[in-house]
Amino acid sequence: TTKYPPSLIIYDLKTDNLLRKYVFPEDQVKQDSGFANIAVEDTDCDKTYAYAGDLGKPAIVVYSWEKNDSWRITHHYFNPDPLACDFSVKGHNFSWTDAIFGLGLSAPNADNFSTLYFHPMASYNEFSVSTEYLRNQTVADANFDAFKLLGSRGPNAQSSVSFVDRKTGVLFYSLVNLNAVACWRTSNNKYLMKNQGRIYMNEETMVYPTDIKVDYEDNLWILSNRLPIWMYGKLDLNEVNFRVFSAPVVHAISHTACDITPRSDILEKFVNKAKNITKDIVAKVKPNSSTTTKPITVLLTLSCLVRFLAT
Repeated sequence: TTKYPPSLIIYDLKTDNLLRKYVFPEDQVKQDSGFANIAVEDTDCDKTYAYAGDLGKPAIVVYSWEKNDSWRITHHYFNPDPLACDFSVKGHNFSWTDAIFGLGLSAPNADNFSTLYFHPMASYNEFSVSTEYLRNQTVADANFDAFKLLGSRGPNAQSSVSFVDRKTGVLFYSLVNLNAVACWRTSNNKYLMKNQGRIYMNEETMVYPTDIKVDYEDNLWILSNRLPIWMYGKLDLNEVNFRVFSAPVVHAISHTACDITPRSDILEKFVNKAKNITKDIVAKVKPNSSTTTKPITVLLTLSCLVRFLAT
């Protein structure tokens, strides 16, 4: 039962004053519509756009602050994958057909357009589109190929929410079946499993990660709420069922595929390690000789390391 139509309610967070309430037009809300996530592009305040994903009737409703108007965009990439509708969380097996769910906006490019990274919840794949094609419904309809398939997260890797840290360019996203939160660096042009890192994974504390955000002080925030247990079983009131996690972004992605440690630092560590290994080998082969290594040995080692880092 719908008591009130879906609306955007916009506050001034400095004064807590309600600036505007925008009710989605009737023709943009379908019988099975459900809006679970929203991404806001607000680098230019007067030209702010909001992108709301409809998980029930696959579409994105785009709202323009400047025009105080909205429009509905559809694409087959918003639809659930019938092969990814089976879920298993904490011993509960169920089928969900949730369409577009995760939405994450990159920092703007030189033309002030962002990249919207998105995925249906019932899917293993990640997609993207420039907001240049979303800000105008006619342009979106005329550029169907502007929507791109990036790649797969792999089997059993359905994801609900997502968020892009605009400073590091890291896309964070939940892994519902795996009780985990993972990441991918958007500067990496290949969305492959080997390029994706696990931020946190726990079968007790990270059951159904339900929201992810990065604040203006570069902290990652994650909520978990055990929703499937509540829906298909019963919450144990003696347990902690709702959790808030937080960590600095750089700490969260450290030692993962999303690490932003400069390559020069990584190379220096490997070079020092290679030198120590070479000294040990020389000491074993010639116990009474000096441990000074020949330049050719170090150069060969560096050459291998450079090729390794390049891959």
